[in-house]
Amino acid sequence: MDRIHKKSALPEATPILLAAHDAGATLAWGRYEQQLPLCGFTSNGLNCRKCFEGPCRINPFGDEPTRGVCGADRDQIAMENLFQATLDGVLETSRALHQLGMDEKLPDISGSVGQKVAERLTRSGLLPVRRSDLYAVQNSYFSDKAYLGQTLVDLTRLGLIQYALLQQADSSVPTITPGAVNVLALGQPSREFLAALHTTAQGAGKGLNVYGRADGLLPVADQGSPELALLMNVSALLIAPNAAMPGAAELARQRGIPVICLDGTVSPSEAFSQAARHAAQAAYATSAEIVSHPVPDVVSCATAMADAARSGRIAGIVVLYGEASVKQSFFERTLALMESALVGRVLVVLGGEIEAHAACLNAELGRRKPGLLDAFTTDLGNAMEPVAGIGPSGIPGIVSLLNTPDLQTVPSVFSFPEFFRASTWATAVAVFALGFPVQIGIRLPFWGATPLPTIFEQWGQLTGGNLLTAASVPGPAAQADELLACIKAGGTR
Repeated sequence: MDRIHKKSALPEATPILLAAHDAGATLAWGRYEQQLPLCGFTSNGLNCRKCFEGPCRINPFGDEPTRGVCGADRDQIAMENLFQATLDGVLETSRALHQLGMDEKLPDISGSVGQKVAERLTRSGLLPVRRSDLYAVQNSYFSDKAYLGQTLVDLTRLGLIQYALLQQADSSVPTITPGAVNVLALGQPSREFLAALHTTAQGAGKGLNVYGRADGLLPVADQGSPELALLMNVSALLIAPNAAMPGAAELARQRGIPVICLDGTVSPSEAFSQAARHAAQAAYATSAEIVSHPVPDVVSCATAMADAARSGRIAGIVVLYGEASVKQSFFERTLALMESALVGRVLVVLGGEIEAHAACLNAELGRRKPGLLDAFTTDLGNAMEPVAGIGPSGIPGIVSLLNTPDLQTVPSVFSFPEFFRASTWATAVAVFALGFPVQIGIRLPFWGATPLPTIFEQWGQLTGGNLLTAASVPGPAAQADELLACIKAGGTR
């Protein structure tokens, strides 16, 4: 904990991190530091594990080996990694919806993406999208570079499928019950289990909040790691089969928090009973609590946004989406982008897990730039907040909003300043496929392809979007300048 200031940009995280240290907990940051230095082959996307003849590594400096066992060179391996990451992300979302019982036909997205975008995608044969298209994309080996054009089409198709899946899942966020029993879920619990859990809580006359990073759950302000939420006011940990962060279960057991695997051995009623008993007896490691706030209806702000744009009170709109990445100081880059955007008269919309931390982010922004938020709110005529939220999903809602006639001419950029999940990368591809500028704030693990910038440019010509990313990610200040330059350039769909 000697470098605790490097873990988070938010001072509210400090006591929680110290409590974790006192509890003997190992966290993602410490485990990441133990992995350093990272393998240069893997971080450049020059490591291939696609078959069982490898793993193969390609020398980044032109020396041997220049090809894998199958004969793939660095460009082919990097493109396979890019494609696989996108496909994995779409499948991650699709499996989550299956657990929620949403296996029906994908919705028609053409009516929500704007007329020009829909016409372009239809001409390219990319609309309408179907769930079966997942099996039609080029999902095996990048056999020959002559298929690059088809690969870019298939990547775009995957992005559109991701968008349709998000639209299917874009239901209202559950309401938060103050003073209720708080349960943290890792992975995607089934619809049946969640419904039975809430029914049991109602029968017992108690409230229940189920937090997590999956659809149908409340977004959790976990200060960058689910393990830290366990040191706050969580009374049980649910672990679904597709759960990540196995270190959380170890910490829960250390703290005496019930760990419930959703394998059918524990009924929903028993799971709630264990959580309720712990809630009545628990002494948490820190006084900090999981806090969330109601997600505003951004669509209802369309008129106010359009009026602010026409009157020159805002220069554009930036959507910040994603989750904390252990490779960065928690939300430092996000805060830099928020600050620069507001100084540049750009409205900020928060989404994904970033939105769950909106209260902390706004408080820190107020400390860094006193009066900035108040001044912006005054200029907006108090019709809306300068930093709005769109919830853990919300991408279809904000896309539909930005594609309303009044806002189509307003410059807008989607930025993913930090994230780690494949499904979040697939969401970035989805927005890019719809023709928006997309800024990436982390180093993508497939930069080994020498002509990748040119490939991304060709991909942008297909979608109409602009992918702002580089092998060496610039610092937060430089990336903030890049964001504002994109807004000033006036890029619209």
